Amino acid sequence: MRSYTIQHYDTLDSTNTRARRLVESGEAPAGLVVVANEQTAGRGQRGAPWVTVPGASLAASLVIARPDLPRPSRITLLAALAAARSLEALGSQSISIKWPNDLMRQERKIGGLLVEGVHSPSGEAMLVVGLGVNLSLQPGDLPSSLRSSAGDAGLPADTLTRDALLMRVLEELDLLLDGVGTKADQAAGEEYRQRSWLRGRRVCLDWAGKEEHVEIADVTGEGDLILADGRTARGEEVRLIPQP
Repeated sequence: MRSYTIQHYDTLDSTNTRARRLVESGEAPAGLVVVANEQTAGRGQRGAPWVTVPGASLAASLVIARPDLPRPSRITLLAALAAARSLEALGSQSISIKWPNDLMRQERKIGGLLVEGVHSPSGEAMLVVGLGVNLSLQPGDLPSSLRSSAGDAGLPADTLTRDALLMRVLEELDLLLDGVGTKADQAAGEEYRQRSWLRGRRVCLDWAGKEEHVEIADVTGEGDLILADGRTARGEEVRLIPQP
């Protein structure tokens, strides 16, 4: 396992924002992990808010050197797979991945990943890999707008579990990155495909500036969407449009 330095905070605006600032100021080498008990301005994909429930969630961001991947966007898939494996290793069950980066338990979102590029003052390309997971939720923990769609991992809401989950995610991500280009990497791609929450579902895509309602037949290990009509939507060229 690689060497990591973990910084704990009681409250931050966002672990990703804090990690980015540290990289840009030259204070964050690869291997820094920022963890917060509470985020006041947590972010998801494309600026969507992410609510962190103090004491009941894991909010962490990892700084890594930009890996040499044939398709750079695949780091998001690998990070999501690392998180899904880790949750199940700690006792959560049947974790699926809503392409490309949301963690699902049955029909509810329990967490997600946010990967952002950043450069150090010397010009080194780095990535900040953010992870947010609801370990356990009680009635009233979330705003009413999220109660029908958000869920939890069904794990104890304690520091021991949170720390164990973080360490397991770091270990799993190390393994996945070390295996890139090997048979283990092919198996990881198939596992991502098997965990896909979108298979067989109808969604709305933003594709080439147009909205399309389509059925997803499959999701590849490289992050492409195979549509029921036979077309393939390259992962870097489309995004899901949230539906009410």
